[in-house]
Amino acid sequence: MRSVVLAISGSLREPSFTEKILDLCIKGLGENQEVHKFYPHKMNIGPCKGCRSCWKPKTPGECVQKDDFEQILDVYKRADYFLLATPLYFFDLPATVKNVIDRFFIILEPAQIKSDEGGSTHPKRLGRHPKAALISSCGFAEIENFDLLRQHFRLICEHTDWSWSGEILVSEAGAAAAPKLFDRKYNLIEKAGAELLEGMISQKTTNAIAAPVMPAEDYRRMVTLNFEGGVIAKAKVSLIAIKAMRDKKKIRE
Repeated sequence: MRSVVLAISGSLREPSFTEKILDLCIKGLGENQEVHKFYPHKMNIGPCKGCRSCWKPKTPGECVQKDDFEQILDVYKRADYFLLATPLYFFDLPATVKNVIDRFFIILEPAQIKSDEGGSTHPKRLGRHPKAALISSCGFAEIENFDLLRQHFRLICEHTDWSWSGEILVSEAGAAAAPKLFDRKYNLIEKAGAELLEGMISQKTTNAIAAPVMPAEDYRRMVTLNFEGGVIAKAKVSLIAIKAMRDKKKIRE
């Protein structure tokens, strides 16, 4: 039986590195999937108005806004997987992606109850519990830059009853253009998709994907030179990438 995959591709750039790693994860899930990929920045999705019309007895679960979010909601009602792929914007979600998440307010009921974690939450409509995975890329070197986004995503899962099933976090995204430097990561991201199909992305795979491809200081020099441009800067960038590949080879040996 085919599984339904709801994928949010949150990058506003084309071509998008974040979408590339999303596609690798989807590939790892296998061919026998019904994949629906949405691009919030290309859709007409208004922000949640906070009017709570969807909580009123006469219009339970109905949003006053009739826009493209209905397309996402229609797939969500059947989804087995929810893949949230987003670049890191000021350490959290881009505004267009946050818009989509806010609109899921519609699946909450107005009553407040005690959550499994001991805090307050709302009962949920629709009874969906898709396996949810966070996929993100970052232009800084340190993996700690994802901390706020990771916590945010876990809270989203907790309050929507989505089944948190792992994360794919790639820092040093500015080095992705270097030939072969990210090849092992790409294979691991595809493996993460296969693990998700079995239930959850393992911590071992998550850690391996998150491992740096070069020292932070080398990476900072590389991306700075990329923005400077020019023949000399490009040559220096190539030397940094070659050094990183040689260092990786020595480690494997």
